[in-house]
Amino acid sequence: MKDMTLGQARAEAIRRWGARGTIELHLPRSPRERRGRLARYRCIVADGAPGSPRSVEGQGETWREAFADAKPR
Repeated sequence: MKDMTLGQARAEAIRRWGARGTIELHLPRSPRERRGRLARYRCIVADGAPGSPRSVEGQGETWREAFADAKPR
């Protein structure tokens, strides 16, 4: 199954959590940057802005994985 686009992921977050729905995409700063064993996943979805308290958060390598992982904290 094809993954969501950035716009589709944003729309899904707003559908699920209203105006508080947010998405984050973590891209490497350079091609040489390595991901450590405890690094966060590439896609993060949540019901609050970055840095604010969140009651729901999901992470994954794709948007679909992140939404499937989204659960109350």
